[in-house]
Amino acid sequence: MRFSLLALWLLLLVPPLYVMASAKDPFRLPKLLLCEWLALASLVPLCWRLRHPEVVVAGAVVRWRDLWRPLAPRAVLPLLAVATVGLATTRHPFHVQQALADLWIGALCLAGWSLALPRQRLEGLLRGLLWPAGLLALLGTLQFFGLQPFQFAVNATQHGARFELTATAGNPGDLAAYLVLPCLIAQAMLAGWGSGGVPDPNPGKRRSLRLALVLGVLVLSLSVLVLTQTLAALAALAAGSVVFWIGALPRRRVFETLRFAAAGALVAAVLVLAVGPLRHRAAEKAGQALHGDWNAALSGRLDGWLAALWMLEQHPWAGVGQGAYRAEFVPAKLALRDRGVAFHSGQQQNFVNAHDELLEVAADCGLPGLLALGWGLWMLAQALRAAGRGSRPAGRAPRGMPPVHPGRAAAGNGGSQPPLRGNLLPQLRRLGRPALRGGGPAVPEVVRALAWGGTAALGVLCLTDFPFRVALVAYPALLFLAWVFRRGAPEAGS
Repeated sequence: MRFSLLALWLLLLVPPLYVMASAKDPFRLPKLLLCEWLALASLVPLCWRLRHPEVVVAGAVVRWRDLWRPLAPRAVLPLLAVATVGLATTRHPFHVQQALADLWIGALCLAGWSLALPRQRLEGLLRGLLWPAGLLALLGTLQFFGLQPFQFAVNATQHGARFELTATAGNPGDLAAYLVLPCLIAQAMLAGWGSGGVPDPNPGKRRSLRLALVLGVLVLSLSVLVLTQTLAALAALAAGSVVFWIGALPRRRVFETLRFAAAGALVAAVLVLAVGPLRHRAAEKAGQALHGDWNAALSGRLDGWLAALWMLEQHPWAGVGQGAYRAEFVPAKLALRDRGVAFHSGQQQNFVNAHDELLEVAADCGLPGLLALGWGLWMLAQALRAAGRGSRPAGRAPRGMPPVHPGRAAAGNGGSQPPLRGNLLPQLRRLGRPALRGGGPAVPEVVRALAWGGTAALGVLCLTDFPFRVALVAYPALLFLAWVFRRGAPEAGS
């Protein structure tokens, strides 16, 4: 287990900062190779323990036949089977072989991490994402002020201040997508997530340091995310934040929740108006949408989406093969042009990905792939529902039991936070108190809200981008989903 944790910490900390400035592709490919090797290394101890008919996983005795019962293996196996069968029907076996290796490694990580690691370990790893996120945000801030710590050959071919804010991600879109999940985790930590555990022997000295670190990472990450002008990532963070705070704030305080949503909308408007480049970009996109030029407003994404639909039309049952979208895009574009379809005249002339995970699965694996993906999403929804049932708010009694007074529930639960009352500002202060203490249990509503908020943010990214095909974004997302599936499973000993 220690070797697995070491490999996972290296997976979180090293690839975001690792680049090969002399390579032709110094960003995505080296990070992908490094992530896959470290991810496989983290699974070696679990595979070694599975050589026995009965093993102890996360404190419980598990047999081989029991590995199908958890939600994560059941979620990924149908899609793996459909994608693997596509190797026999595709016209691009080389592309499919490479993509299948990546898909199998990611699926094994999702299933293995959710099976082998307890919730506390997964939560600690997720909170550890704030360290590399803070470093990348700091590098992006230095680049914004004209200080370039690295000299990449790719920067010479790119123009505009937006493309200079890449940190070590190599692309402003990749950097912005990577910062979405840490921003949500920082909000959850300020709301009390991760405050439980071992009591802090000296909470007074650590209080301000903890608050400063979390707030600093959140402010830096949000600032760099805004400066990248990546609207898809901003929309994902906004959606995830709204879902998170709706779940974290008391449900019965509807007006306070609406006021918080209005305050969040006001902050977003101020950010758009205050940052000149973002304001111009948002105004340009809004003008294009008002004039009916939706393809320009979507930065040419309609080209990729239409090509994916054409591939599904031509290969409805087998698809073009996992990862073969890039090889089929040009034939799809030529065929659509013959039909009179107008393509975006901007810089993006060729699509390696469909910029939509759902449509790319449809193009790669056909209708069976869509059904398998739908099954996986249904399993994820079951995990989210189970996680919500497993974290019952204080003061809410099960059926058949008398209601518990919030104050008594707090007193009998080791000092956990009672339901919030009063105005919005005292509510937020009370939510943030556990983050400043060393002891005390975490707020259950915050844990459930983070699961739903992070899933909503990843969903928005999947509809407008390809986060699971970029290693920098994919492996933190897989770790988060493994935690969600683990939250939906009964914890040993509880």
